[in-house]
Amino acid sequence: MSKQGQYIVIEGNDGTGKTTQLELLAKYLSSLGRRVEVVEEPGSDDPAKSTPVANCLRQLIKDSQLERSAEINLALFSAARRELWQHKISPALDSGTTVLSSRNFISTLAYQGYGEGLDVAHIRQVTELFTSERYMNPDYTIILALDDETERIRRISQRGEPECPDTFESRDGAFQCRVNSGYRKIARRYHFPVIDCLASDGRRKTIDEVQAEIKQIVGA
Repeated sequence: MSKQGQYIVIEGNDGTGKTTQLELLAKYLSSLGRRVEVVEEPGSDDPAKSTPVANCLRQLIKDSQLERSAEINLALFSAARRELWQHKISPALDSGTTVLSSRNFISTLAYQGYGEGLDVAHIRQVTELFTSERYMNPDYTIILALDDETERIRRISQRGEPECPDTFESRDGAFQCRVNSGYRKIARRYHFPVIDCLASDGRRKTIDEVQAEIKQIVGA
């Protein structure tokens, strides 16, 4: 029986550079001879990082023209999460592959819990029903923090204009503030390390600086 792979999650608000950091970490770990798989929740523009069902659910979730409650958002995320867990993450871990994930249920705690006001205990209970204890307890969960709203918007704008506004990226500053605060509270509650994307002098940290902090946390 092969040894279980490591499950490493990088979390944080939109615009914090999660995807870039995951790709760099994946490249580095692969250079050390480790098998690595990168996934994105609730889905991805890259089909290799998700499943067709999860990607369809992601399109529903991202469509800001479809008004819905926080409870429905939880249901949609949970369905995508179960699909990704069963068909991508769990099999990879069982084969001894290291899985690097952009987001997991911590995003739902931050966005639907602290952002939209859904009970966080309820979110955990639903997630447990849809996934497993292994999913709920990654080997490492790292939160990238960006509290500067102007910088967050600037980073998102660098991606180019989407076909339609993203459901959560387009929410107002008050919502983003609640999400950011939620991530900080979650980090304190579960003792997750937080990496600030801005240095103490207010400048934006370089990609390499953030990557170095991530490697130090995961012992890479």
